[in-house]
Amino acid sequence: MTLLQKLIFLAVAVLLFLTTACDVETEFLTGNNVQLRFSADTVAFDTVFVARGSATQRMKVYNDGEQPIKIDRVRVEGRTGVNFIFNIDGSRGPEARDIVIWGNDSIFLFVEVEVDPTNPENISPFIAEDRLLFETGDIQDEVVLLAFGQNANYLNGFDRGQFGRIFTMNCGTDGFFTLPTDLPTVIYGSITVEDCILRALPGTKIYFHGGIQRNEQFAGNGFFNDGLIFTTATGAVQFLGTLEEPVILRTDRLEPRFDQDPAKYRGLVLGAGSRNNRLEHTQLLNAIVGITIDSAAEVTIENSVIAYSGGSAISAYQSDVTIRNSVFHDNFGNAIQFVKGGTLIMEHSTIANYGVDASGLVLTNFSCDDNDICLFSRMTARVRNSIISGSRGSELIFLDIFEGNEPSQWNVLFNNSVVRTDQPFLDSQDGIYADFYNSICRNCHNLEFSDPLFSSLITDNYQLDSLSVARNLGAFLPSVPTDKLGIERDMGMPDAGAFERIDR
Repeated sequence: MTLLQKLIFLAVAVLLFLTTACDVETEFLTGNNVQLRFSADTVAFDTVFVARGSATQRMKVYNDGEQPIKIDRVRVEGRTGVNFIFNIDGSRGPEARDIVIWGNDSIFLFVEVEVDPTNPENISPFIAEDRLLFETGDIQDEVVLLAFGQNANYLNGFDRGQFGRIFTMNCGTDGFFTLPTDLPTVIYGSITVEDCILRALPGTKIYFHGGIQRNEQFAGNGFFNDGLIFTTATGAVQFLGTLEEPVILRTDRLEPRFDQDPAKYRGLVLGAGSRNNRLEHTQLLNAIVGITIDSAAEVTIENSVIAYSGGSAISAYQSDVTIRNSVFHDNFGNAIQFVKGGTLIMEHSTIANYGVDASGLVLTNFSCDDNDICLFSRMTARVRNSIISGSRGSELIFLDIFEGNEPSQWNVLFNNSVVRTDQPFLDSQDGIYADFYNSICRNCHNLEFSDPLFSSLITDNYQLDSLSVARNLGAFLPSVPTDKLGIERDMGMPDAGAFERIDR
C-alpha cells in the first residue's frame, strides 16, 4: 500500500468515526422534568399606537440544569383580537414545537405585537392582555403579554397592583387635574388623588381594568381588588357631565356581553375626610362597589346612575351623602347602605333592587368588631319623593342600637315616597317601627308586588308606568324643579322617583 493509499484510508476511517459519533442520540429532559426560568414574567409594550403599527420586545428563557431540555410546545393563547407573534430560537409562531435549550444555557424570545387602533374596541381593546404558554408534559408555564390596543389617555401605565398618584404637582393653578375629553381615559391599576381635585367634564369616558392584585402595603393580607380611584382627605373627584354628554365610568371590556357584567373593577373610594366630591350626570357601571365612602367624607350625586355593581351602589361609613334625581338598579348587594350612622339626603331618586336577595336601603347607627365591641354615631336621614323597590318583601333595614331610647341618635324621616315593607320589618327591634307609616314615613305608599310602577324592568326602563302608584305622590321641592331628563315637574303634585311621567 502506497503512502497515498494509507492517507486516504486513514481519512476515511476518521470520517466514519465522526459520522458514527454524531449518530449518538442526545438525551433531553422532557415532560414534567423540565424546569424553565424567564428573565421576565410579563412582556409589556408601552407604545400607544395612533395608527396601525407594530413593536417588538425581547426576553430570555433559561435552562439552569445540567442536561439539555426540550419544550413540547410554545404558543400564544389568543385571548384577544390583537395579534401577538413570537420568534423563539429561530422558530416563528404562532406555535413552535420541540424547542431545545442546552444545559446551563438560554435562548432569546422575541415577541411582536401588531395593533390597528382604528378597529372596534372589542377587536382591538384598550388593554390587550394575552398569554404566551410553554407546555412540557403536564406542566404549563406562562408569560403575560400586555399592549395598549387603542389610542387613549393611559393613567398608571402597566402598574397593576400599584397606585399611581395625582397630587399638587400634577394639578393646574386652579387645583384641578382635568381629564381629556377627546380621548378616553384608561386606568390600568389604581389611582390616588391627593392635594388635588380630579375633574371630568362633559363627554369624558373612564375605563377601568381591574382584577385581584397583591400589594404588601395595602390591605390586611396584601391582596386587594384593583381598578379604583382613591381620594385622601385632601383629594376629591368631580365628574361633571350633562344630560347630552354624561361622564361614563365602566369596565374596559367593551364587548356587548360585558355591558351589564358586575364586579369588573373596584370602583370609587372616598377616603376619610374627603370633601367636595360631586357626580353630576354620571354613569358609574360594572364596579364591585360603586362608591365606598369612609368616615367624615362627603359626596353629592345628582342626575346620575349607578348600576351593575357586584355589591352596593353606595356603601357609606359615618359619612354625608346627598342624592337627587338619580337611579340605582341591578346592584347585587344592598343598593345603599349606611354603617355607623351619617347623614343621608335623598330627593326624587329611584332604587330598583330587583333579582337579588338584598335590600334597597340599609340604615344603622353602629358598627361592631369581631370582639363584639360596638361604636355608635348619629344616623340622620331625610328621604323625600323617592322610590325604594325591589324583589324582597321589605326593601328597608333599620337597625338602631338604642332601640328607640335615644332619639338624638336616630333621626330618620321619609315623605311622599314609595317603599316596600313587610310585617317582619314593622315587628323588628321589638316593634319600634310598628307605627312606621304614621310617624316615620308620611304620605308614603307601601308597594305591593302587584302594583304598577315602572315602564319595563326587563329593559331597565325605570320611567313610570302610566298607572304607576308613584304618580302624583310627591310634594314639590324647589331644590329639584326638573327630573333626570330635564322635564319640568308638576308644581302641584309631582311624581315620586327620578322621572316625571308626561302623557302624550
